[in-house]
Amino acid sequence: MGLFSFFSGKTPEAIEKKGDQLFGRRAFGPGKLEYEKAFARSRVSPSKDPDFPARIEKKIADSKHCLALEHVERAELLQDADCQADAAERLDLAATLTTDRALLDRIEVMKSQKQTSNPNLNRNNYAGGKKLHKTSRRALDEPSESEQGVQYDGSTLDRLDLNGPEWKESDLDRSESDDLDMDEIEVFTALVNVLPPEEQEAYPLYGSSFIRGFLAMNQGDFHGASTFFKTALEENDNQTSYIHLELATCLVNLNDGAGAKDLAIKFLDTFSTSFRGWQILGEALWSLEQFDEALDRFASSPASLTRKTPMEILRGETLVLSGRVDEAQALYQGLVNAGNRDEAVLRHLAMACERLGENNAANQIYLELINHCSSCGARPDDTLKLRFAETSMALGQISHKLLDIYLDLAVKDADNKAVYFKRVSEIYASLGDENQARRFSEFSLEKGVKN
Repeated sequence: MGLFSFFSGKTPEAIEKKGDQLFGRRAFGPGKLEYEKAFARSRVSPSKDPDFPARIEKKIADSKHCLALEHVERAELLQDADCQADAAERLDLAATLTTDRALLDRIEVMKSQKQTSNPNLNRNNYAGGKKLHKTSRRALDEPSESEQGVQYDGSTLDRLDLNGPEWKESDLDRSESDDLDMDEIEVFTALVNVLPPEEQEAYPLYGSSFIRGFLAMNQGDFHGASTFFKTALEENDNQTSYIHLELATCLVNLNDGAGAKDLAIKFLDTFSTSFRGWQILGEALWSLEQFDEALDRFASSPASLTRKTPMEILRGETLVLSGRVDEAQALYQGLVNAGNRDEAVLRHLAMACERLGENNAANQIYLELINHCSSCGARPDDTLKLRFAETSMALGQISHKLLDIYLDLAVKDADNKAVYFKRVSEIYASLGDENQARRFSEFSLEKGVKN
């Protein structure tokens, strides 16, 4: 976390919820990762739910067990294809994931079975091939008896929330994506199933080049992703589609604002109500410092979007970036005065106030947001606590509460530990504890921050 980052930290429960969504769509690998992230987050930001640790550990175990079942199913297919070495790898991996005695016995039986070798079948015939993909869907579509026993809140896997149009392999068949391997399909499934419904329906239809570009982009490889997306455009006859949006996103990250602008405008001509399209257009125009054009285009957005909070915030961000912070403050204050107390609006109002040196107003808003989080039983995120502490310091409102905030941040954000220790030293000095002030000043200097 950067010292002055305004990105919100997720609570363990929020990460757990994402894991539940993935698990519910039988994306067990990505779901397991989210549960493990939730568990790790709870180590530094403990959940207030006393049942959380036991619940998340069970979900991790269940995800591993379901993954093991998938590996066993695939091992069976590989054995049928006489790919014994690959099947053995799958079985070994499955054995490390489950503690279920029945499944472990099944794995041992499969390992001991002698398979008849077929010289016409080899790894190249099946790895990433259409037949393997279709058959292996059995592991996802037909839970075994052991898998059916995994329950959350009294529901079996088949009764988990599967809302939203989940893409199916038939979609990939229509997109001629037979060269994709199972790992690529699994990751793509997990990524697509958290997108809006219209994107879930469209993305699998664009072909393997698009899918590989989407995977590359989500790994931060924007150069590779842009190459795949350009190929996907050609394969889809350059028809306006979400390919334009994803390629524009890549180009923004590659500092090609002009290229991103052209793609975003073309995309919005067809998908005018896509807020993400407007956001990418905004980022492209910001990179070109075409702030007035950005404001004009936002004003011309469809009526269904133009007065929505996200679009108002885009306008406010544009004003801030163009140096018109006072106008941004007035915009956000007008929304609040009209009854819009959305957390995002309040945060941006506080940031605008802070930029204008109105630390008291900013501090009061940050305090309100912290108290709201506490009243709802949620933990305020670290960036919110940091901004409250920083504005309190600027106002000279020194207290032991600020000590707790900075010491907690020093543990969680090691990259900025020296800066936090410097703040701790300043607080101790203001409170008259010179020994502690000197001690933390030395800590700060050791980390490279000079007074």
